[in-house]
Amino acid sequence: MKIGFISLGCAKNRVDSEIMMGLLKEQGHIIVDRLEYADMVIINTCGFLTEAKEEAIEQILRTARLKEKGLLQYLVATGCMPQLHAEELLEEIPELDGVLGISSYLDISQMVERITAGQRVNGVKPPTERFIEQGPRILTTPTGLAYIKVSEGCNNRCSYCAIPLIRGKLRSRSLPDIIEEAGMFINKGIKELVVIGQDPASYGKDLNNGTDLIQLIKGLDELPGDYWIRLMYLHPAHLDPVMIETIADSEHVIPYLDLPVQHISQSVLMKMNRHHGEKELRNRLQELKFAINGLVLRTTVMVGFPGESDDDFKRLCDFVQEYEFDWLGAFAFSPQENTPAAQMAEQIPDEVKDQRLKKIQSIQHRITRRKNEARLGREEKILISSRSSANLYVGRGYFQAPEVDGITMIKSGHPLQKGSFVRARMVGVRKYDMIGELSHESSQ
Repeated sequence: MKIGFISLGCAKNRVDSEIMMGLLKEQGHIIVDRLEYADMVIINTCGFLTEAKEEAIEQILRTARLKEKGLLQYLVATGCMPQLHAEELLEEIPELDGVLGISSYLDISQMVERITAGQRVNGVKPPTERFIEQGPRILTTPTGLAYIKVSEGCNNRCSYCAIPLIRGKLRSRSLPDIIEEAGMFINKGIKELVVIGQDPASYGKDLNNGTDLIQLIKGLDELPGDYWIRLMYLHPAHLDPVMIETIADSEHVIPYLDLPVQHISQSVLMKMNRHHGEKELRNRLQELKFAINGLVLRTTVMVGFPGESDDDFKRLCDFVQEYEFDWLGAFAFSPQENTPAAQMAEQIPDEVKDQRLKKIQSIQHRITRRKNEARLGREEKILISSRSSANLYVGRGYFQAPEVDGITMIKSGHPLQKGSFVRARMVGVRKYDMIGELSHESSQ
């Protein structure tokens, strides 16, 4: 059978989709990248924010029209939305032939068999107690890049977050399994391994055998080759001086960290249940900047949290201007069903949240522009990911994480190999992106 995939949401969802593709291919199915060629389409949904849920529903309904026109036989929804709303989805969208939850991906082949045999399947199960979400993968990332998921679920219990309700408690993957997969990717020519989980800084805490992020970094570092390790989604409360020292001393971990701070106001942080206050956060940032040369920081902030006063928001704006993060993602608070924050008093009106969001984005836009302009004239190592035109290639420097930051466009008079490193001098800035020239060409 020809099966197409649509993967929505975060990189963790992408890995889940890649596993499902790998399992289905092992069973003889053909994975296609054009929906019009598919007999079945599987939509892996996100359910973290209201906008993500709306996007998922719109995508399901849009794809269902192909079924109505006779261009598609089967339609399946997987991931976060079915995990919470399986029966509702099946009831309200009759075009769906089945739903599968976040801990049921390994059942995808059996589910396809049941659906093609005429059944309408609800394959949602409670989250597992241990990490099982792994298997053969068909990479869908740009050439040279692979995500490594090291854990599933989360124990942080931030008051606004539905992830523990959807994906369950923290379940760390065994260190040997991670090292084996990473080594396989490197042997196949992968140049960038992006370590992801809900909070990789908490990696191993549930294993009770001494395994932690430090051991993970050291294990990956021992793999031979020329490659980057990029760490994403590190909760600042779980970073400690030894972890920071390990990152700074690593041969392969690049000086780029994604550290979601969410806010700086002490009262807001307490209501968010972020497990740290303003003082601890400032200390952690200072330790990082002191220990890691050339550090590039990405963060995430939330505006409009219940009870966020004008003064709280001003403190956040001042903080963002003070610390000048290289990259910053901002989003407005969106009440999630069955989370403590959804029931809190002093909910902020949407128009106020929208105003605050635009303000923080405007502040960060200027900061990122200045940061990129400061890179002009520098020579950087760039990972080439694709070719845009005859003499123009798309790549990223260590200072640009995939999918969330800008890109670097490289002008070259001769072909460059996708998935390889080149040295380039930064010669221009275009919005959030950099323009570079190959170092040997620009010196001729």
